[in-house]
Amino acid sequence: MDMVKRVDVMHELATKKPGLGKTAMMKYLFLLQQIYKMPLDYDFEIYTFGPYSTEVMEDIDFAECQNIISMKTASYSPGHVGYSIYAEDFQADKSFSTSFEKEINELLKLFGKKNAKELELSTTTVYLYHNSKMNDWDCSKEAIAHDVHEIKPHFSLKTIKAEYDSLETNGILKKVV
Repeated sequence: MDMVKRVDVMHELATKKPGLGKTAMMKYLFLLQQIYKMPLDYDFEIYTFGPYSTEVMEDIDFAECQNIISMKTASYSPGHVGYSIYAEDFQADKSFSTSFEKEINELLKLFGKKNAKELELSTTTVYLYHNSKMNDWDCSKEAIAHDVHEIKPHFSLKTIKAEYDSLETNGILKKVV
């Protein structure tokens, strides 16, 4: 995948949702790739805060070094410091992100109000649902909720099941495969 296309998408997300954190940026890119089939070619693996890709972090750093985005230190819940991402003036071919404008807008409509912890649950559920589908395993709400709870015990089964229902109701799970 062309790096210019990847940072174009990051810039578009930062333009439409200024102040986005690094974790949220990671989750949005995962969802764009996984659900909306945006060909970003990132390799994601399950990690502490859900799906993670070192390539995304490298691209965020690259985009900042190229003045495509800027990052400012931000305080979140007590004791937690992170970064807020903002779009900078970026004059380049925007045809890639423009070709996915509908998908980006839908993503932000469905997930834009979620905080990093809520995105962690959403993306972990999507990740495990996809993994189960690809391996022809049980993808029922009970099975996925159990699997998510195994690796994310800080989420109750009730909360996980509610997120599964929300993803299913919004047509997200049927787009995963």
